[in-house]
Order: sequence, then structure tokens, then C-alpha cells
Amino acid sequence: MYDYAQGIKNQYMRSSAPISKVVYDDKIHIINNALGLHTHVSRVQGGKLKKKNEIRISSLFRKVPEPLLRMIVVHELAHLREKEHDKAFYNLCCHMEPEYHQLEFELRLYLCHRDRFGDLWIGQSFEVSV
Repeated sequence: MYDYAQGIKNQYMRSSAPISKVVYDDKIHIINNALGLHTHVSRVQGGKLKKKNEIRISSLFRKVPEPLLRMIVVHELAHLREKEHDKAFYNLCCHMEPEYHQLEFELRLYLCHRDRFGDLWIGQSFEVSV
């Protein structure tokens, strides 16, 4: 998963802060934290302050089609540069993934369907290895 996210970052956001970790997280509750989390961890090492950027994606998305996973990764990567969900944020998302808004819509439809009827993609999954 790290290599997948790093590839997108290197293509579109080379000068942004590096990411130290990209993982699926079983503890992210889809209702409270939406699709994933981006965290900034600061640690003191010796006399220096080290900042690490981490991306955590809900484990629910391990088995969604690749375009939907890409949309989630793009969303979290955009937070490296833009903290708020404003026009600049969405412009950056669309720069990295031109179909961003359509994919976000489809993902939200999937979540509504899953909540009411269960999973759609049983046996039809794309999984990025961790």
C-alpha cells in the first residue's frame, strides 16, 4: 500500500512532505472518520524535532475496485498540502485524479448500499498488497 501511495505522490506532489507510513487500519470507524485518516506525528530525536506523515485507510476498503481505492489515497495525499476541504483541496484532488468527484460519488453510493444490503464486491476485488 505504501508503494502505491508513494507512486501517486511522486507523480503529482514531489515537493510535498514525505510520507512515512500508509496502512489499512481496522480501528477506523467508517461513520466517525469517513474514509481514512492523515496524521502528523512529531517526535523528539536527540536535539531535533522529527515530523512524520502517516496515512491510515479503513480496512473496509481492502477489497474495493482500484479506482475507488485511488480516490481515497488521492484524498489523503491532498491533505499533506491542504488541511481543509476547500476549493484548493478539491482542485488538487482533481489534478491527481480527474474523475475524483465521480469516484467519490460512487464510493458514497457503495457505502449506502453496503449499509443497507451488504457488500457488492464479493469475489471481485482489487487488493493492494501491504
